[in-house]
Amino acid sequence: MSGKEKESGKHGKKKAVLAGICTVVLLAAAGGGGYLWLSGEREDGQQQSGVPEGNLSFGTEVVTAGGSTSVGMQEESFDLDYIETELEIEEVYLSSQDEVEAGTAILKLTDESVEAARRELEEKATQADLDYREALLDGEEEKITAKQTLDTSLLNGTYASYTYEESLKESEEEIASLQEQIEEAQELVDEYTASAETNYYYTYYEVAEKQEELNATFAALMQLYEEWDVAELEDHSQSSASGLSAASGDSFSGSDGSGQDAAGMSAGAEGAGGAGAFGGGMGSAGARVSNDSTKLTVYEMLDQEVQENQAAYEEAVENYEEAKATAEASLAQAQTNLELLKIQLEEAQIEYEKQQVSSQSDYDAAVSESSLAQETWQTEIDRIEDEISVAQNKKEEADENLQEFEETIGDGYLYTTAAGTVMMVSAQAETELTGGSMVLAYSNPDTVTVTASVDQEDIASVEIGEQAVVVVSEYGNYDGTVSSVNPVSSSSGRSGVTYSVVVELTGDVSALSQNLSATVYFGVSTQDLQTQEPAAGAAAPEAAGQEATERMTEGRQE
Repeated sequence: MSGKEKESGKHGKKKAVLAGICTVVLLAAAGGGGYLWLSGEREDGQQQSGVPEGNLSFGTEVVTAGGSTSVGMQEESFDLDYIETELEIEEVYLSSQDEVEAGTAILKLTDESVEAARRELEEKATQADLDYREALLDGEEEKITAKQTLDTSLLNGTYASYTYEESLKESEEEIASLQEQIEEAQELVDEYTASAETNYYYTYYEVAEKQEELNATFAALMQLYEEWDVAELEDHSQSSASGLSAASGDSFSGSDGSGQDAAGMSAGAEGAGGAGAFGGGMGSAGARVSNDSTKLTVYEMLDQEVQENQAAYEEAVENYEEAKATAEASLAQAQTNLELLKIQLEEAQIEYEKQQVSSQSDYDAAVSESSLAQETWQTEIDRIEDEISVAQNKKEEADENLQEFEETIGDGYLYTTAAGTVMMVSAQAETELTGGSMVLAYSNPDTVTVTASVDQEDIASVEIGEQAVVVVSEYGNYDGTVSSVNPVSSSSGRSGVTYSVVVELTGDVSALSQNLSATVYFGVSTQDLQTQEPAAGAAAPEAAGQEATERMTEGRQE
């Protein structure tokens, strides 16, 4: 055997082959050992029925089954799925039937392919480290942002009520202002309406009083005009103006108390309440006035008063009409302003209701967000931590892949992980090393299994990974673990339906060999053993084991 040996402990990954059928195939590949193995199995299956080390009793609920031992085979395969570079085999050192120790070189890879794979894994490790560092930096920034969002949400929740009230305050103030303006406009409309209904300006400018004064003075003037025949007096006055003037002067300058001046006559006319009263006064005055000039002067003075009263009346009427028109226009304008303000108030109220709904929605959202802020923040932190953890795992995985590469094939060689006899070599020079596929297989006496036949009614209580006690005739008791349950059943005419269950033994199994009969107690360990004398009339444990073994042997023969 040529090759290179390596210290134990620096090895690749292994895969144990426990099924007996694999042993048959590998022995056949090694060169005709299959016939001897089958002959030995039939012989031992029929003859070995030794007594176990003790009479075991675990109770009626413990499932018991018979079987036979199988010495394990070890398969050397290497997980290279993490390498994309093709690894080319330069030379294979082992062949079938070679005896090897742990750490024996199996094959050598080309230096070029090993160096290329190393560069690939180093680049992946570097990139994974950069990604991890970037994830840490991004994570810190996102944590700061998440904390700010949390603080803002909590603050919004705290001031949600204040924000809600403030958002409506402007609308409320506008509505209050419009309502105040409407009240003022309504008062103005009411004032203008009342003045129109009560004819305020007609009274204010004393139109009726001035008209009455005008009518009274005019009536008195007309009475004098007729009684004194003013037209004739005027003609006479024009023809004898000088004489009339002297006579008038003499008359009004008299001091005997029998005469009355023009001013007194005028005052008497003004003091009259109406034309009749004035006429009555003028009757006596006319008797006292004997001078035509004086009559004409009194008439002219009364005519002047009529003209003044007419001017005052017309002015009052003009002021009244103007004030009335202004009041009517002001009323129309006030009514228009009032209607406009009412429309603005209605629009403001509608807008307020919209704002109230919107503000209520914002308030509810702020309160809800605030109540969920802590949970949302924690969710965000968990997400950030998960992303960092993923990046860290990828970094660690890349580092582990590089380390595993260096430990497994860093020097360009693959080594065995245990001692044994090589049964098969599947690797060939100048071919690509495929990850996960078998490189070679060799016997491994350190691995022993028992394949037991479990009845159909008991198989449901047997689970992979559970403990078991295996009693091997003349060799003793061993702890074991259920490693597989064959879901395909087998049946025979006499023994019924059974299932094959493989139990892997632990501890020192170097004394055991192929095809030794055994009894398996499922669900217990050797710590549970109770050594007892066989009960009268009760079948000894080896009887149950012998019966199970015979049942299995009969199934094989059939």
